[in-house]
Amino acid sequence: MAFCVGIYDGFYGPGTGTFLMLLLTGVAHLKLKSAAGITKAINLTTNVTALVVFLLHGQVLLVLGLVAGAFNIVGNYLGSHSFSKNGGAVARPITIVVLVIFFAKVIWDFVA
Repeated sequence: MAFCVGIYDGFYGPGTGTFLMLLLTGVAHLKLKSAAGITKAINLTTNVTALVVFLLHGQVLLVLGLVAGAFNIVGNYLGSHSFSKNGGAVARPITIVVLVIFFAKVIWDFVA
């Protein structure tokens, strides 16, 4: 499972956290809260690793990265507080919406 997700994250990337959540809850049978925490730790590790590789090769747009990082922090803060209060009632529908949008984009890119 880690090998497949790692290859996907390295080559393509978007949706990795959603796939990790699905695999950790579906295959590893973890509870949603535990799967979310593990997913965040794995995503942080792979993102920091990618940042180091791209920095070493001078391929980082720092301003864009800092702005995206700030919005990511705000989104994680809001999402974690919403999850703590409402649990899976919020997480499941959002996961489904993200997957539908992601698959629509992949199909659009494939057809176009």
